[in-house]
Amino acid sequence: MIDPAVVPRLAADVGEALARTGFEALAPDDRKQLAIATSTKVAQEYQLSVLNSSGLLLDDDQMAELTSALCDTVLGTAQLGPLLRQGHRYSDFHINGADKVFAKERGSGRMVALDPIVGSEGELIDLVKKLIRAYAPGEPRFDAGSPAVDIQLPDGERVHAMRNVVDPPVVLAIRIPDFSLESLDDLIDNDTIEPEMARFLHAVVEARLNVIVAGGTGSGKTTLLRVLLNEVDPTERIVTIEDLRELHLSRFPKRNPNVWSAESVKANVDGQGEVTVEYLLREALRQDPDRIVVGEVRGREALEMFKAMSTGNEGSMCSVHARSAANIVPRLIQCVPDREPDQVCIEIANSVDLFVHLTRSANGPRITSILEVDDHLPETSGVVHTTRLWEGDGLAHPRLVGRLSAHRATLLADHGWWS
Repeated sequence: MIDPAVVPRLAADVGEALARTGFEALAPDDRKQLAIATSTKVAQEYQLSVLNSSGLLLDDDQMAELTSALCDTVLGTAQLGPLLRQGHRYSDFHINGADKVFAKERGSGRMVALDPIVGSEGELIDLVKKLIRAYAPGEPRFDAGSPAVDIQLPDGERVHAMRNVVDPPVVLAIRIPDFSLESLDDLIDNDTIEPEMARFLHAVVEARLNVIVAGGTGSGKTTLLRVLLNEVDPTERIVTIEDLRELHLSRFPKRNPNVWSAESVKANVDGQGEVTVEYLLREALRQDPDRIVVGEVRGREALEMFKAMSTGNEGSMCSVHARSAANIVPRLIQCVPDREPDQVCIEIANSVDLFVHLTRSANGPRITSILEVDDHLPETSGVVHTTRLWEGDGLAHPRLVGRLSAHRATLLADHGWWS
């Protein structure tokens, strides 16, 4: 166990060393790497001083504990550090005021209670403000006039904090991405899909079919999108557009060496500087993309997405929040309230090839349905004709229950999948 009094003193040494390097001007990922290297050096120097003065040597666990504590302190994540290092076990953390912390287990979704990480509401607010200064571009406000803030940490963790309008007075929700699931083979290994479906999805990606992934919160939409994009030929240029970056394809440079990632920007306190997903989608078409990906469509960007899918960017993908496969089309119609439902349905039929729906079960994320979108124009307002290819109940793996249309079946056969 490291003496707690040692950490602030050594962290000050780390801070002084970093201040001489232009640390604050670096990108978050670069700041983290430099903080790790500097903290490791200071910890090693401390170990040498302890050895010289007492003849004792810190063991590997003590050195790891000290280095982590120094990094957490200089990166502004001091209290969060012990939680974030458990991200392999938990997918989400809920901090409800100063005295209640809960974690959601990966896979099962079971909620467990953890020890508090701060001693007061004031400390929790200070923690959020430190994170804002370190990781939120433009340092958005976090006060009574602006009670909510989104922050992304260097390893992709997403922090959403609220104050003043909630009970308890301050709450944080932290989403921890799982980058260990890199490929379709990984989804087979963790029992999310079976080999036959993996072969089908791989052929879908290679054949450049346009896919919409749907599901509820925490159902695995982003993970499946990331895995599918990791199956794309490395020679292709992918453009990703998100409200808050979650795909992080740059973490897989061998699979995706040519990625251009864009993130929307909220307006400042004067109402200036807003950059929407819809705007980014239009501009992305000028970036010579092979595929365009929207992390989640929520509004009028759905129309731009359909346009991209139907005008030369085949193999594009997006996700949408929908509680069931039957709810996908109504949800897409809701995204564009100023268009007639039949107009939206025509856009969907002209651009989308497949719907993939996921749900979360006690066994973890499951693909419950894969539907082929019929590409003949709908005859009834608000209706898109589909054919169910796979169907399941969210518990056992879904069964292949339908046949692809002839032209898509031929296309997938050219890429190694036969029904």
